[in-house]
Formats: sequence, structure tokens, C-alpha cells
Amino acid sequence: MISTEHEGLIIVLPGIEGASFFNRSIVRGLHDAGLPFQVECFDWTKGFPLFLYNLRSRRLHTLKAQMLAEKIQEYREQFPERKIYLIGHSGGGALAMETLAELPDGVQVTGVMLLRAALSPWFDLRPGLKRVERAIWNLSSWGDFFFLGICTCVVGTVDGRLGPGIGMVGCRRHRLTPEESDKLIEFPYQLSFWRYRDFGGHFGCTSRLFVREVLAKLLADGTELSQ
Repeated sequence: MISTEHEGLIIVLPGIEGASFFNRSIVRGLHDAGLPFQVECFDWTKGFPLFLYNLRSRRLHTLKAQMLAEKIQEYREQFPERKIYLIGHSGGGALAMETLAELPDGVQVTGVMLLRAALSPWFDLRPGLKRVERAIWNLSSWGDFFFLGICTCVVGTVDGRLGPGIGMVGCRRHRLTPEESDKLIEFPYQLSFWRYRDFGGHFGCTSRLFVREVLAKLLADGTELSQ
């Protein structure tokens, strides 16, 4: 049910594990911050037992990205002035980018947060960057070497590449225009995140405290994370 009392919509996309403690923690952190947004979790997966299918099924990715794109388009038509943010953790970050590419011309979201995204540095970000008004933030950490280093080198990223993910090494910019590059904001891990229970691993950025004290403030008032 779409609320008429909020200033916008935040859609949280889980990783390949599906609905879990980690994405519920993101939702709770956003609620704790008291943001004037409706917050929803869009579980695009087939659930934990099929996590490898969730990781590599192009059919699933396309179908769910189209479904979410339709949902965003309907919301934008009903509330053209409201903000829309996507927050994708791990595989959910990849699904967020796939969704942007499915949006029709003229339909944009306000911004996207990629939390330790399981997407390869060779993925073409340009279609997605054209469909964001504000920015795409890529929160990465070299401490995520197991899931986004070792594991993605063995079984691949969501876009089917063998190698580290952008949630560990960051994005490539060599094909981006200056305007596109300005919309892609890198936020590598900082030691100060320890105080918010993000210790640099794959799930630290889903910490309820980290979401409340760092991510929510960025969404609320535009305050940039200190480098």
C-alpha cells in the first residue's frame, strides 16, 4: 500500500540470500532515523536455498528488474515530485542497476546506494547513471575480500564475471562522460565506521547503527560522508 503521508519512497534490495536479518537491519536503521520516507524491502530472490540460482540466473534478474521498474514508474506517475531511492546490498546492488536500465526514458529515481555490491567493474554503469537525478553511491571495502574477492572469482558476480566486485575494488570510470562521472560517488571503507559496527566485511554496512548514523543522514540532508 502506497502511503500518501510520506515525502518519498526507499526500496531496499537484499543480497542473494533473500529476505534476512541483514536487510531487515537496513530497514530498521532507516526507521530509527525517523526519515519521512516509506521504506519497503523488495525481495527479488527465490530464497536462501537457491542462492546460486539467485546469483547467476539472467532470466530471474531480468524479470525482477522489469517488475521493480514498473513499480517505480507507477509510483513516479502517482507522485511525480517525490523522491525515490534504491538501496541494494551485495546482489541487490546489481539488481538495482539492472532496474535502472529497465526504466523508460524520462523516468528517474533520485539516487541509488550500492552496499558492497556483487557487480563486476566491467559492468556498464552508463544506462543507470542516466536514470538518477542525484547520484549513485558505491560503498566499498577491501575488507570484503572473502565474498567479493575469493567467492566472486570462483562463482562469479551477478553480471556473470569472474573477478572481484565493485563492492571491494570500486568502479571503473574510463568510459564515463564528465557529467556521468560526477554522479558516481565512491565511498571506500573508513576506520571511523568501526564506531557504527561496520568492521569492513560484507555485512558490516547493513548494521542498524551504521544505517541510522551514516546512510540515513546522507539521504536526509545531503551531508556527504567524510573522506
